[in-house]
Amino acid sequence: MRRFAALVAVLALSLAPLPAAEAKPRGCFTKQEQTAEEVVRYGLRLREGGRGCDEAPWNAGTQPLWDAVDKQFGDQFKQQTETRRKAFEREFEKDAENNLNRWNARIVFYYRNYPLSPVYCDLLKTQLVNVVKKPWGAFVKQSAIARDDVRMTYQPCDL
Repeated sequence: MRRFAALVAVLALSLAPLPAAEAKPRGCFTKQEQTAEEVVRYGLRLREGGRGCDEAPWNAGTQPLWDAVDKQFGDQFKQQTETRRKAFEREFEKDAENNLNRWNARIVFYYRNYPLSPVYCDLLKTQLVNVVKKPWGAFVKQSAIARDDVRMTYQPCDL
């Protein structure tokens, strides 16, 4: 009888619903999360540069190009931003929102105050024109210019 009761107890416990597994901090960003960070940084660079270079004295006509990029890839930007947010929630579980807001502000501040010049604005305009002409995969590939900065900020999981 005791064996039967022990067996019933084991079966009852094994059939009970398990609590949802929460992602534990890993101390690193996966390849997908690093790519999302690269895309976000590159997008912010193009957005802030597009705004700045569109204004006087540069008048490079870059704001309409950025608007076209945003319209074309807005859904993909949203997905990458969500991937990044989830990584921050995992890695900074106690203060994810504050950490995310701090890093966003830091990146935006950097690109918003980047020193502009005719050469920089011409290069940025060329990049925006090329981005509009190509599919999302080309944007992701181009965003790899931020890879070193991302790797210095967030430890890759694959090392």
